[in-house]
Formats: sequence, structure tokens, C-alpha cells
Amino acid sequence: MIKQGVILASGLGSRLNSEGRNEPKPLMPVGGMALIERVITLMQSAGIEKIVVVVGYRGDQIREYIAKNNIQGVVFAENTEYNKKNGISLLRAKDCLDDEPFMLSMSDHIFSNDFFADFLAKAEPSLEKYDVVLSVDRNIEGVFDLDDATKVVTENGEITTIGKEIPSYDAVDTGLFLCKPAVFPKLQEIYDTKGDVSISDVMGMEALDKKFACAEMTGHLWQDVDTPSMKNEAEERLIDNCLGKNRSSFFFSNRFFLKIAKETVLHFFKNEHFDWDFFHTAFFVVSLIITAVVLFKDLPQLSVLPLFFTTFLFYIDKIRNNVRTVPLKNDNFLLSWKFGFILSVLPAVLSACGTVFVGLPLVVAMFAVALAKHLGFLDFLLRQREELPDVPATVSNTFLAPSFFWMAYTVLIFVLPEWLIGFVPFAYFIFSPFFYDERN
Repeated sequence: MIKQGVILASGLGSRLNSEGRNEPKPLMPVGGMALIERVITLMQSAGIEKIVVVVGYRGDQIREYIAKNNIQGVVFAENTEYNKKNGISLLRAKDCLDDEPFMLSMSDHIFSNDFFADFLAKAEPSLEKYDVVLSVDRNIEGVFDLDDATKVVTENGEITTIGKEIPSYDAVDTGLFLCKPAVFPKLQEIYDTKGDVSISDVMGMEALDKKFACAEMTGHLWQDVDTPSMKNEAEERLIDNCLGKNRSSFFFSNRFFLKIAKETVLHFFKNEHFDWDFFHTAFFVVSLIITAVVLFKDLPQLSVLPLFFTTFLFYIDKIRNNVRTVPLKNDNFLLSWKFGFILSVLPAVLSACGTVFVGLPLVVAMFAVALAKHLGFLDFLLRQREELPDVPATVSNTFLAPSFFWMAYTVLIFVLPEWLIGFVPFAYFIFSPFFYDERN
């Protein structure tokens, strides 16, 4: 079992620096997470326990980021020759590693959340015969910047040629390797001879020795991120990848909200330091004002407006959550979907049976259940039950989705008697599977 990994994060990132950035490329936020944090968490999700991060250019900023965000399991190696080729960075990691195979990744790539674990399962058995296994992609047309990609030629599961300038190739390097310590003597030999060495140099030697295998990862998302345009493309691909894997995303009501949520999220991702807490707070304040007006005017039908904002925010958070490798935590109950939902439908629920003496207990019950869930009490109670209702995913992700409820509610609130409509959001909130699993 592979338990150690290396991440190369020492380069200059010259194409990004030309855009006037004041931070090293590994700290570029893509999809709401720094590139280096994405790779670290993906390695850890695949079972890697010790990760050697090789820093160089502005390495102090990377160290500070890792410490500030309390990212565990990381040790650092220093490459003072970061203006040279990337093989030197790998060489500098040697003293921090045990004499065992290790995973090697670049720090400036994004990958789908299942990439590392799937690659490890495919590649690890090959280490019995080979020194190196490289993840490759045969969907050459899908590579965003093919000119900059490292190309490979494969034959019977082995890589025979690797390089950026080879004229004919059948796959591209995705930037993720499994390596035996046998690569280090070859790295050292080239470095001692030329004073410089690249990863491709030593991999070329492994290919000549027939010790270089490939693991096909075609169909999995990956992308190099070197420029702002590549960052924008990577973020869109991350979103499309997570939505494409969920068939419920194509349900008409989900598709409607996800489309506008996706465009909103992509727009705000371009502002790397966008304040999402302020965004949530603004939505809360708007919903609060509309709800107050609806209550004052006694027009429960207008509650569809704050409910739209709440539902829209639900899908924004759904996208943000799913493009991350680590789920977001929302510790603020007032800014949660649960509270926003209750606030939005408050005018309708209070009018249940035409009297506040019926509606108010329903509202109190909704708040009590929501707060119990937020504090973890409801999770404890649910775990005590041996059997839970089995709601098919095709139902819970479509006809019980917040998007479909909003559309149904918008119709029903103008059709059903006012005394009856308040029971509709109450029943949905209490029994909806989305209340218990907001990420899916």
C-alpha cells in the first residue's frame, strides 16, 4: 500500500507571474481551493499519510498557507535551484522519503475527486515489474492546451517515448506518477553530468530500460493550470464533471436552477477573493425584508420570492461543495438552507387553518427540528433507528428536490385554499431527504 507522496511546488510559474500575481502558482484558488490544497487532500483521500511538498520560489508563502489552514501530514523539502528543471525538485525530496514507492504529483494540476484513488488501484500492481507508472489520457482532443502538454507513446501497457516535442504520440501525461526509489540514482546521474535534470529526462531512461508503464485514466477529469484562461476552463470543467455524474442534474427543475447557479458561481470564481459570507448574508437580508413585507401585507403568495432566493442559494452551495475535495462547513445556522427555507415559507405556514394558533406550532416544530439537526441531535436519534424509509434516489433527487418543490409550491399557493397551503412546506421540510443530505 502506497503511504507516501511528493508534490512539486517550487517552480516560478512565469506565465502567471506575467499577469501580475503576488503569490506562487500552487496557491492559485481554483474552484474555491488553492491548487496545492486540492492535491494534498486528494492524496490523503487515496490513503497517502506522509506528503513531501518541495518548495522553492516564494516557498515561505506556501508554508504559511499550509500552517494557517492546519493541513496535517505535510513535510517540506527545499529546492534553491527552482529556476532550473523540475527533476531537481524531485531529487530534493529523496531525504524526506522512506525507501518505499511513492506517489508523485505536480502542484499545478486539477483532478476529479476520484482520480487519485482510481489511479492507485490501477497502477500499484504494475510496480511489481516496473519502476514508474504514469497516468495517461488518450482523449487527446480534450486537452485544453495541447502544445504545452507532455506527450507519450505507449505499446502493450509500456511507455516507450515521452516528451513535449515528439511528433507522433497516442496519449498525454496527466501529471500523476507512482515511482520506486530506483528513480533517484538516475536523477542524480543526469544532474551530476549536466547540472540540471527534468522529470521527462529520467522517465526517458526508464522507458529505454523498459521499466516505465502507463495506467489509462481516459474519462477522468484532469487539467494543467498555468494561466488565468486555463483556470477559468478548469473551473468550468470541475462543475460540468460533478453535474454530469449526477443524472438528477438533467431533471428539468434541477437543470433550471443549476444553470443559473453555475453561471453565477463561475462569475464569482473569477474574483479569487470573493466574500461568500457577505453573499450569503446579503441573500439572508433580502429574504428577511421580503418576508417582513409579505407578513405585513398579509400576502402569503409572495413567499415564493424569498423561497426562490433560498433555493437558488441552495444550488450555488451545492455546486461549490461538489467541486471541492473537502466539503464546506456552515456553522452559521442563520445562513443555512434550513433556516432560509423556514424564513421564506413563514407567512404561508403561519396562515395554516386560517389561525396563528395552528400555524405557530408548525413553525416552532420546523425550527426545533432544524436546530436539532444543526446541533447534531437529530443525527444521533436517526442512528438509533435500525430501519429508515428507503426513498429511491430517482425520487429524492428529482421530485423531492428543492427546485421541484419551489415550482410546485409556486403553483399550489395560487390554487389551494390559504388555510391549507401552510401544511405543504411543513410536510416537505420535515420529511424531505434533502434535509438530511444537502450535499447530494
